[in-house]
Amino acid sequence: MLIGRIDSGVYQLLLILHILAVIVAFAPAVIHPLMGNRLRGDGAAVRSFSVAASAATRTVYLPALVLVGVLGFGLVAVSDGAYEFSDPWVGAAILLWLIIAAVVGAVILPAERLLATGDAGAEPKLRAGGGIVSLLLLVVLFLMVVKPG
Repeated sequence: MLIGRIDSGVYQLLLILHILAVIVAFAPAVIHPLMGNRLRGDGAAVRSFSVAASAATRTVYLPALVLVGVLGFGLVAVSDGAYEFSDPWVGAAILLWLIIAAVVGAVILPAERLLATGDAGAEPKLRAGGGIVSLLLLVVLFLMVVKPG
């Protein structure tokens, strides 16, 4: 079946979209800490950046993160048995994706909102959440490339 092989056009398109969504979803893990360090000490600039970051997380990064998972499910579904939801690396990746989404929604987004209101005490929470997400992203990337188990 043309749609159900990992060398099919549909699979390749889903894979490209999946990778693009990953890049968009995880861009703040790289960019935001760099910007935070550059703006440190300038309360007004930090607040302004935090307002923009919080809005972008809600409207761009979090939806892209959801799309990462949806497209990942699609990739497994159209792989014609090359990959199965029962594969250990697939199950682990799904679990980690859910944890990442929970950290973004429960830690990062609220901390960005607090920083946007001028609450500098939220910065450690934001850094911790970002660190957790970055570490989990590395584990998921390992799973996607190596496909252990």
